[in-house]
Amino acid sequence: MRSILFAVNCLVFAALPAVALEKELVNQIVQSAQNIGRDATNVNQALKSKKFDAATVTKNIEAMEADIAALHEVVSKFEATNPSLSERDRADWKLLKDKVQLIEIMHGQKKKLAAEDFSKNRSLVRAHATGLAQRAKRLQATAEKLSRS
Repeated sequence: MRSILFAVNCLVFAALPAVALEKELVNQIVQSAQNIGRDATNVNQALKSKKFDAATVTKNIEAMEADIAALHEVVSKFEATNPSLSERDRADWKLLKDKVQLIEIMHGQKKKLAAEDFSKNRSLVRAHATGLAQRAKRLQATAEKLSRS
């Protein structure tokens, strides 16, 4: 009887670190989404001014690129842990991955437009930044759904 209880306790305690790791990774996804939203808002605000500084905008775009790379890395780590997700959480996870992919595509497009000519593509870059900020908020909400489970 003691050996059975010991085995059950070992399994329970072995599962706890995995759950804690999953929650930590989800929290990192939420934090990355917040950072991307902040950077996108900064790009948008910088481009509002008639006499915007192209160097500042470029710096904010590069900061966003680093945040997106960090987000992609955390998503890969989370997937590598092979989390045991419920059916609803699997649907949220798929939605989260789709949103991350969309953010990466939109950022690539924004970066390409910014590299061509700021004065010509200013309104498009600003629109992409606004869209990225909104998508980052939605990504954050989806990730928070996973952390509640």
